[in-house]
This record gives sequence, C-alpha cells and structure tokens, in this order.
Amino acid sequence: MAEPPEPSAPDADEVLSKADQLLARHRGPRPAARAEPPVDFPLLTEVVYETPPPAPAPTEEQLAALERDLRLELLALLGPEFERMIEARVHERLGEKIDEVLGLTRKVLEAEVRNAVRDALAQVIAEETARLKGGA
Repeated sequence: MAEPPEPSAPDADEVLSKADQLLARHRGPRPAARAEPPVDFPLLTEVVYETPPPAPAPTEEQLAALERDLRLELLALLGPEFERMIEARVHERLGEKIDEVLGLTRKVLEAEVRNAVRDALAQVIAEETARLKGGA
C-alpha cells in the first residue's frame, strides 16, 4: 500500500519571519535609529579646565548707581504692597474714628435740638401767659 505524501515541513526562515511579525505587533513601533555623526566630526578627547579671568572691581560711582537702581526697583515692587497694608490699617482706624465722631455728633445734635425745643416752648409759654394775663 502506498502511504499518503507527508505535508512539507515549513521552512525555518518562514517560521522565524512569522514569529518576528507576531512579536512586532505586540511590541509597538520601534524607536527611530540614532543618527551617527559624520566621520570627520571632531571629538573632544581632552578635558580642559580654564578659569575665567576675574571681573574688574566696580567703582564707587557704579556701586552708588547700582544701589540707587536697586532701591528704585524695590520700591516699585514693594510700593503697591505697602500701600495695600497701610490702606487696610488706616481703613480700620478710620472706620472706628468715624463711628466715634458720628456718635459724639449725634449726642451734641440731640442736646442742641432739646435746648432749641425747650427755648421755643419756653418762649411760646411766656407769650401765651402774657397774652392771658393781659387779656384777663
């Protein structure tokens, strides 16, 4: 009897390429290859330590100008904050003083109104009493 022909074995390269394709799907995109520098690209092979020359010392005039500029700049930056703080404190004290002055003014006005009404009533009573005495 004749045996059926065996299926042909897959080629090893074919199996590896399919495995690579399967793995590539799960890995995601590969990062771009880093560009190599050109052949004539210079490379630093020696570390050179060089200290910069010291800066020239500023003159007295330059220091005075720098100090003046710094003061002006600080005032410009801190001025609005100082104004806000002073305004808040003055506002508190001013409110208290206004309440105090208004209370005192109210008391003085009440006393003045009472005196004016008392004087007006006394005058009306005196006139009415004189009219009644004179007419009787």
